[in-house]
Amino acid sequence: MNALALVIGNANYTAEKDRLLNAVNDADDIGMKLLNLGFIVNKSTDCSRETFDREVRRFGEELKKFDVGLFYFSGHGLQIEGNNYLTSIDTSFADAVSAKHTAFPLDEIIDYMQQANPIIKILILDACRDNPLPNQFRSVQGDGLAPIHAPKGTIIAFSTSPGEKAMDYGSGRNSIYTGSLLNHIDDTNIPIEDFFKRVRTSVFTLSNGKQTSWEHTSLIGNFYFNSGQLIHSVELPYKNEYIADENFQSTGSDIDNIIEDLKSHNFYTQQPAFRRLSQIPPNTLDDSSLFLLGRNILQTAIGGEFTANSIIKNLDKWLLKYFTGQQNHVLNGILFEMYFNSKGQFRQNDFKNELIDEIFKLQINDKYKNSFEFLVKQLAPFHEFLFYIPSDQPTALPIEVKFETYDYDIDDRTLVGHKMVSVKHEEVELLEPYEDNEFNAISVNYEQCLERLHKELCVPKNMLRLSMNVQADDIKIVYMPWTLKLTRQDK
Repeated sequence: MNALALVIGNANYTAEKDRLLNAVNDADDIGMKLLNLGFIVNKSTDCSRETFDREVRRFGEELKKFDVGLFYFSGHGLQIEGNNYLTSIDTSFADAVSAKHTAFPLDEIIDYMQQANPIIKILILDACRDNPLPNQFRSVQGDGLAPIHAPKGTIIAFSTSPGEKAMDYGSGRNSIYTGSLLNHIDDTNIPIEDFFKRVRTSVFTLSNGKQTSWEHTSLIGNFYFNSGQLIHSVELPYKNEYIADENFQSTGSDIDNIIEDLKSHNFYTQQPAFRRLSQIPPNTLDDSSLFLLGRNILQTAIGGEFTANSIIKNLDKWLLKYFTGQQNHVLNGILFEMYFNSKGQFRQNDFKNELIDEIFKLQINDKYKNSFEFLVKQLAPFHEFLFYIPSDQPTALPIEVKFETYDYDIDDRTLVGHKMVSVKHEEVELLEPYEDNEFNAISVNYEQCLERLHKELCVPKNMLRLSMNVQADDIKIVYMPWTLKLTRQDK
């Protein structure tokens, strides 16, 4: 089952008195948690009315391709004449008429989800909260959101019961309600109704009985946030157990037995498997088997098996026999494995990119254009986690690195080293702060530094363009984080 979420968190409202502390934190944390659980997540924070409208319309259109749709909102909510509205940061709270015309109707979001018609529709509304600033409430009118009917196949979850207000704090960087959602959402094989009951119990207890979350549901059948059934992939022409290949089970066919042997992590089993593979006519293999074969060739090559590494080094010629029309499902599998794990979920980091230089040579080869278009489509929802996405017209990734010099002693000599202090892309800092001690930093040579940068950025070496405040020839020793993590600090 594939799932799409739209997560919106609004905190920095135009008027200072209306601003909230944790709404953006809540959206960030819910978005990341849903991503970990297999949802494709579109997230927007501090939306204007125009942005809110654009995001909801895009969500409604994209949702037509998914089985599960989830909408989460964190911010001011209000009811006017019995109708519910979710506010943007430029919503006017001057009076009811102004608010109604500058906020977003909840009914409209429900309508978009109904028209898209996924099997499961989930709306989670952490609105109507208290703000710790005096007399500021997420429910501007003070009487909360109005009860609402949930259409068939829908569950609508509110952070409070009708007429209550909800706290904007109380769970660290999160509201009590979102903090409780985050605390329970990883629980395995819990039906969604039971999940929200657990959340309600936590909210009631932590608020000393002042807040009771509430749901209205017309769901038919069961849904579990953490069942192992969710995969990221969109419109993949392969069997689910080959996408989430931890669920793969051999049927006893020759190709299935070969794939099982490639999964064995044993060179003495893997080498005979490749010999048997060479004896199977490619046109007898179905698309899903070819896809899974590609995934396991990459895994085996990264594991160091000689035949698999030879295949990767001669990938252009080796792949020719595996074309099905214009598609090369083996290459699709290799590319997919780089970015998606055995659950079919986006890796977010720790990509299998050790052989990226050899594989991405093919991106400028017209024969393999469809495979790279396939990859780009799969990666599109996760662009904020990636610095480099392949294309048939590759563009170099510009990175600016700054070093500070320091002295170090070796063999009674004092030499100059270079400490990495900044890594930027498009003027955005990527380098997470690290403590300057032996437990958190390491000294490497310049080539090792480049290797770590290229791997962390998931970019081929020939596509990495470094600009530095020192000459490369002057760098002998680089002092840098032991575990290099590069993320956009403004996300």
